[in-house]
Amino acid sequence: MDLHALLTLSLDDKTFANPRRINLLEQVANTGSISQGAKLAGISYKAAWDAINEMNTAMPEPVVNSEKGGKGGGGAKLTEFGKRLLKVYSITSQVQAMALAALLDESVDMHSLLDVMAHFSLNTSARNQLTGRINRIDSLGLNDNISVTLAGGQSIQISVTHASRERLQLAMDKSVLLLFKAPAVIASKSNYHVDGQNCLNGRLLGVTELDDKAELAIDIDGKDIIYSVMPLAQTQDLVVGESCFACFDATQVIVASMN
Repeated sequence: MDLHALLTLSLDDKTFANPRRINLLEQVANTGSISQGAKLAGISYKAAWDAINEMNTAMPEPVVNSEKGGKGGGGAKLTEFGKRLLKVYSITSQVQAMALAALLDESVDMHSLLDVMAHFSLNTSARNQLTGRINRIDSLGLNDNISVTLAGGQSIQISVTHASRERLQLAMDKSVLLLFKAPAVIASKSNYHVDGQNCLNGRLLGVTELDDKAELAIDIDGKDIIYSVMPLAQTQDLVVGESCFACFDATQVIVASMN
């Protein structure tokens, strides 16, 4: 299904930027000429000039600076504001495309923009990337203990400094992204009841042997997958398809949020 939307920026109910105008600005930036830009954008010189003139006068800063030289002469270049406009339009279009893709994908959590972006586009060196919502905050002097509920209902405990909590504006019910590396996770048949230790109940999906190590994929509530890298010898009692626990220290979790 080819679901798409056309992004239009309006100012006082008048079109300021749309795909046609953005394409024109891109061509002007590439050619340094309004006439050449108009030709490549597939519009007349007059239509291009009128569009750029409207954009230049609509905002306090112009989008294009031009030098007179006749229909076939002169030069033009985007202002710093014009360059920022292209970048913002591109970013907004990407977010819009992700939102439309999320509409058609029932596996995507739609609680926040962070959930959608993490699902489609966020790449980090951390093998484990989970989204959730803060359900509890305990202040303990320098550090704060924070509990985050995952999509499947289980909770992860994280520990951050009070200063980091304030900087990230972490508050109840806020959506956050949790990052932690696979070697920080121990897969176990039993639950570790230790303070500061997370142990999430799941099912072992698979084991990939890597020399003397193994990478394990653990399904958590059918919503998230947690990866663990362990010495191969320590995985002998784990059976694919059976229940197991993914255990990791609260201090190993990095939290990210959108303010």
